[in-house]
Amino acid sequence: MSTFLRKHDFRGSTVMPEAPRPDDEEEKERYVSRQLWWALAGLLLFALTLLFGWRGAQAAGTPAAVNAPLFPPTADLAAALADARRAGRKGVAVLYEMEGCGECARAKASTFRDPALQRELRTHFVPVSLRADEPAVLRDFDGGATTQASFANAQRVFALPTVVFYDLDGIAVARQPGSRWPPSEWLRLARYVRDGGYENAPFEPRAASIER
Repeated sequence: MSTFLRKHDFRGSTVMPEAPRPDDEEEKERYVSRQLWWALAGLLLFALTLLFGWRGAQAAGTPAAVNAPLFPPTADLAAALADARRAGRKGVAVLYEMEGCGECARAKASTFRDPALQRELRTHFVPVSLRADEPAVLRDFDGGATTQASFANAQRVFALPTVVFYDLDGIAVARQPGSRWPPSEWLRLARYVRDGGYENAPFEPRAASIER
């Protein structure tokens, strides 16, 4: 049986590994320490990036949030009101619209896509939409069964689009029909409701010449 001999190995001799020098051990420890510190720094930087990126997305609105409908359709106003109470918001903002309404489409495609207005409504209200002409089943703020058309009629909604703000008792406190207001006026109206301005005086738009 043959024996494989490594280079520099000789029969009858024992090859002893060279003992590591103290400076080699110290250098190895320093190297390992540096690697650990770099790894920790990388993890910290990654965590900070995630944190500030998440906060920035909340402040500015993520693409998904911006592209989502500001007034999603609902068939349950009682649930929307419960969501508003649970989230500590001021109430529910209902957009009354209908299929084929050009003014409704115009408002949703332009005015209601304003970032500041979207942020205000999403932060302080639960915005939803109803089809004022449809006999679809609807659960009202008191949990009763009705239809979207009947509810809109009971709320005296006769022009579309119309936005009605409801407080946490499901009581209408402000309304505005039409799509001709600029986002700045809608923002003022939303803040007026948010701050309870309706308890002291009716809302007054800044410019009397604004089309309605």
